[in-house]
Amino acid sequence: MRKFLFILGTACSICSFGQSRDTTTIFNKFNSFLLDEVVFGLVDYEKLKTNPGRLNALVNAIANYNPKDSTQDHQTAFYINAYNILVIKQITDNYPINSPMDVKGFFKVKTFKVAGEAITLDGIEFTRLIGPTKDPRIHFALGCGARSCPFLYDNAFYPDKLQEQLKFRASLIIDRPNYVYVDEQNKKVTLNKIFDWYSDQFNEAAGSLLQYVNLYRFYKVPTDYKVEFQEYDWTLNDR
Repeated sequence: MRKFLFILGTACSICSFGQSRDTTTIFNKFNSFLLDEVVFGLVDYEKLKTNPGRLNALVNAIANYNPKDSTQDHQTAFYINAYNILVIKQITDNYPINSPMDVKGFFKVKTFKVAGEAITLDGIEFTRLIGPTKDPRIHFALGCGARSCPFLYDNAFYPDKLQEQLKFRASLIIDRPNYVYVDEQNKKVTLNKIFDWYSDQFNEAAGSLLQYVNLYRFYKVPTDYKVEFQEYDWTLNDR
């Protein structure tokens, strides 16, 4: 009997391991692609341009996926991943370029088929992500293809881990001096331009920009510090 239970336990362990390595779900396909193609937030677009098969297969999966009857976290995770993949797709299609801004209508005009509908990148961000959730942490999860964007994550966002992942991303970005630079001598803070563009969302979530920053910083910033904003570097996140 003990031998049988040992064999059964071993089999279950193998099954569990197999499930964790399963690449049949769209989220695992997102994850596998990002792990292979993103290094320190940078992407080898020249390589993808030469061999786009895997990227195109993901784009096709995004077009035909149906998240509509799933939880909000499931939908949010799907659309975050879809956004990041479609940014890579559009840059790859137009490569070589120096910036996503070199492509006319990159965010506001060019449409993609996503879950059966034609939608722009801005449509994904504001209609499918920020609109339903009112969660400004999502801005830290989206890679827009430029150096000043929150750097592209090399893992996919998963429905069952989404809240933990969004909290981690917000903390990771806000603790980096190239996104939030604290000048104690002059009592000022220089924030990434994202905080300026979407200040109403951050203010609504926490009361002020610095109060929002302090939600995720280990070392808190005095809320009477002067706030300034960085110039945005639209240079391509190429490697």
